[in-house]
Amino acid sequence: MEKQHRNRVATTQRIVDALEQVLTEHGLEGVAIGAIAEKAQVSKVLIYRYFGGLEGLLEYYVRMGRIVPHYTPAWLEQIQPFQPGELASVWSNQSLQLFRQLRASRASRELLKATVQEKDSLNDVVSSSLDTELIRLVNQLAFVEGGDHQATSAVILGALSFLTIQAQNDRPMIGLDLRSEEGWKRIEEVVKGFYKVMAQVAIDSSTGRTAVKPASVAVSTW
Repeated sequence: MEKQHRNRVATTQRIVDALEQVLTEHGLEGVAIGAIAEKAQVSKVLIYRYFGGLEGLLEYYVRMGRIVPHYTPAWLEQIQPFQPGELASVWSNQSLQLFRQLRASRASRELLKATVQEKDSLNDVVSSSLDTELIRLVNQLAFVEGGDHQATSAVILGALSFLTIQAQNDRPMIGLDLRSEEGWKRIEEVVKGFYKVMAQVAIDSSTGRTAVKPASVAVSTW
């Protein structure tokens, strides 16, 4: 039984890796069970048995943390701010790191593009799965009770998503070259400014309460 479990885990990993390769090489429009099975060196029947089909495989891929990071309680405890003044740096660091990783992975960018394309079964499952992952991430990083962190995050993360897609399509935005590091450096500086304003609003709010960790909790290096 244990050997069967190990074999299934290893085979699942091969299938997921094969999906990522196909996404990188051909984009979402080139993804097919046959192409994935060939790269993973498994039968198409096995992929259907494990995931129920292409939609199930794409959902599994998005939900496993390859695009949006999964933070453990221990890690969240490490990045939780000691004082309200640290909110802005925590929020901006995590958001900007997420999109740096997205820009570095064509497979991730291809799935991000699916969230703004016309409705079909593949685009819908990718969009729904990715939104669920972002909701979980935003709620984990809120650290403020009483603020509308979902709406504010939707504005900032939505803007970064659109800019990432524009870069993938090799298009500028308001004259900014989104394929250049200089263009993204300018964008990141503005995003940091937005988070500073958000953090200050949260600190000054009469209804919001910032959750900070005790000073006795040590933070290890990421």
